[in-house]
Amino acid sequence: MPTSPYLLLILAALFWGGNFALGKAVSEIIPPISLSYLRWAIALIIMIPLCWSELKQHKNALLANWPLFSILGTTGVMGFNICVYLSLQYTSAINASLITSFSPAFVALISMIFIKELLSPKQWSGIALSFLGAVILIFKGNWQNLISLTFNKGDLIMLLAVFFWGIYSLFLKIRGAVLPSKSLLAASIFMGLVIAFPLAAYETVLVGPNWIYNLSAFHYASLGYFGVFPTILAFLFFNKAMLEVGPSRATVYLSLIPVFASLLGILFLNESLTLYHLAGGALIITGIFLTSQKTMINKTSENPQSITQE
Repeated sequence: MPTSPYLLLILAALFWGGNFALGKAVSEIIPPISLSYLRWAIALIIMIPLCWSELKQHKNALLANWPLFSILGTTGVMGFNICVYLSLQYTSAINASLITSFSPAFVALISMIFIKELLSPKQWSGIALSFLGAVILIFKGNWQNLISLTFNKGDLIMLLAVFFWGIYSLFLKIRGAVLPSKSLLAASIFMGLVIAFPLAAYETVLVGPNWIYNLSAFHYASLGYFGVFPTILAFLFFNKAMLEVGPSRATVYLSLIPVFASLLGILFLNESLTLYHLAGGALIITGIFLTSQKTMINKTSENPQSITQE
């Protein structure tokens, strides 16, 4: 029975939104680097059988492009996600998801700087609105916090996550065609795990392994969710739908991620939705709509890997 592509897009956004809400729920027990490491290790175990024949077929390309996979693994796979889970120890799932939705506008800006993608006045307006929305969220709608430089460090860590995502997307745009999409993702995950292993080991030494004994059935189920739903299924759903409706329409549905993250945070984490959340979120989403009109943003979405790390 055929499945509506729009339903698949909604499910993908729901899974990615759940990553923020569930990440907030488990962040008090599972350290952020370990959480990110386990998530991607689970995803790699699942992906290897799915793309094994591709990997063998393109082994020469794998060996020749390991620096690229190292950059993608460091920024989009581990760097972005470590920052997400670390930020959730200090800020709400609502704030984190809304700030990360600033990514498309940031990608447009750095692409203009580094690969000379020209922006229209409408797109500059979108970047300005998204930036203003992020500022409102970070300073909680209180301009006195801006003047006194009072802010939540979790929100600043999410801005670092956005930076990692922008670098990842830039390299993906330039070099992302060296392998088929599943193999590119698998290779990036592998290199990300290799590079992040010392960080995961250091964190284990720093905080100790006792958190493992505090894991409940909920935490194990959450790890399964992280490894399957926002990493594998959301990727497959998004790209299947994108082939049917086109990248422009598909990308717009990414604006639902902070919506779902906010709803899940309110329902299950007792987070509060405030006026500054609404104002900042509205500005960011409006900015996304304006900046996503550019071909560059659509091309980023056309590459299957450009969305998987949410």
